[in-house]
Amino acid sequence: MPNENTQKCKIFTAQTSKLENGEVATEEVILKNVPTPLFILFSFSGDGKTAFFKAAKFKEQQLKLKYPDAEVRIIEGFEYPLQFKAEWTKLYNELTNSETACKYALWQVHYFGHGNESFLAFTGRGKIHFDFYDKMERLPWHPNEGIFVLHSCRGAAYEDTLDEEEIENQICLANTISKQQKTRCLGQVTFGSFTTNSQQFAENWELNTNGIYMPNIPKSYLTNEDIQKIYGYRPNRYYNAVALYMADSVLWGYALLTGDTKDRILSLKENYEKNKKIKASTTLPKLYPIYQEIKKLSEKNQILPCRVFNKGQLEARIVEVDVFNQNDLEYI
Repeated sequence: MPNENTQKCKIFTAQTSKLENGEVATEEVILKNVPTPLFILFSFSGDGKTAFFKAAKFKEQQLKLKYPDAEVRIIEGFEYPLQFKAEWTKLYNELTNSETACKYALWQVHYFGHGNESFLAFTGRGKIHFDFYDKMERLPWHPNEGIFVLHSCRGAAYEDTLDEEEIENQICLANTISKQQKTRCLGQVTFGSFTTNSQQFAENWELNTNGIYMPNIPKSYLTNEDIQKIYGYRPNRYYNAVALYMADSVLWGYALLTGDTKDRILSLKENYEKNKKIKASTTLPKLYPIYQEIKKLSEKNQILPCRVFNKGQLEARIVEVDVFNQNDLEYI
């Protein structure tokens, strides 16, 4: 729990002068400390670390362009649960220490790594569920801007628990985090996919960069409209695989029914629809709901809308062809 120091931000007083009836008068004014918005990007350093870091780096660039007065940090170098917990505790201590508590306002935490509907996955089959047993400190989130964004696979796919009670109560990693951290938490409904900026790839190719990705080229901030045009639909998977080496990428959930992703989706579909308890349930849908959404949007490889839980309550979302939700465009 955040300690009382998070509530005791420093207030300074100073004197200023003004004219009153032709004479100089002094008055005391109160100067309140204005905390700096803080954005934290966790980038897993185990299997897939290069791709995770590249997506995190692009997110860092965009956040710095959008919020020039904010502080944006990438935290990497962790592979195991204890290492991640150590980084989390270090952040908690900084944000609740009496000397530094008022320096920052925690706006967003992004996680680039592996996971599923129940936990974050680490090297050596390590897991963090953000439940009572993990004892993850509750960070002092900004009351309006605070959100934990999971770029990892299926963090909000509660149907994949195959448990009637958990499905009815929408229990999943994102929901658990939102209640444990008492803030908003965004999770993907399907597998995360690295999706590239195909326009940038074409421009780099024309610049004859010999296939070398140049991350330090000055970039402009992408509006939500830009995001929709560039990353709203994932390119053909073969083109996308090549372009990833020469263009900025994001990690997000897309409605894909191609390649290995199709096989994994169909496996989840079979697990759900053949589950005896689900088949016997009088309240749960008999067809795998996530597949129905993916099938609806898969012709264009469109973003599959994320799910956002606010302290345990699921926010509304729209799943329609060529329709994009604000949460996806804002936090991708």
